[in-house]
Amino acid sequence: MRRLLVVVLVALSACQKAPPPRTDWMIHSRLVFLSADLKTERPPLAQSQFRLSFPFIAGDIYGAPTTGDFFNPALGPDYRFDIDLNHGHPALLKSLEPTQFSVSYLHIQPADARVARLAPMTLQADGIEPVGRTEWLDGDSGRTLMLLYLDRPAAISGGKYAIRAPASGYFWVGLMGDTYTVVPRPAHLLLAVTPTVPAP
Repeated sequence: MRRLLVVVLVALSACQKAPPPRTDWMIHSRLVFLSADLKTERPPLAQSQFRLSFPFIAGDIYGAPTTGDFFNPALGPDYRFDIDLNHGHPALLKSLEPTQFSVSYLHIQPADARVARLAPMTLQADGIEPVGRTEWLDGDSGRTLMLLYLDRPAAISGGKYAIRAPASGYFWVGLMGDTYTVVPRPAHLLLAVTPTVPAP
């Protein structure tokens, strides 16, 4: 009887479906080329002149990417594109690292919470050099944004940062007043490419 029960339970678990994709993990955006003021549009590069890359910075919110590119969105004629975070999520979970901020005043609680930042890049079509600085932009407010993943309820604090995630998931972060905090999902999300400013 016990063996039969085990067989039934195994069969039931095999029939359980994976959770449906989360619609709030879909990104709908448009690539734009802007001047350094993030307001004045520049003529876009031809799509044959660049490629997009979407790696993550794991264990920090600044610095060089630590993962490969988990997404390969197709650009439409109007430079619109979609990213399904559901698709790359299993690979991201495998790539998470202990949080070690490169900025000394940043702290995370609980200390074992893990963070990653999606770090889009616009690169040469046949090379690895960036063609400009690439960052998310709220098309309505003009606010620059970061997309962070936190693997549990957590808070990142220190300096101008007061980021509080009530659960695990992806969160948009931007400057509200003089504080970086979680902001509502932007209604008109842009991915802005601006000229690379030479180092002084």
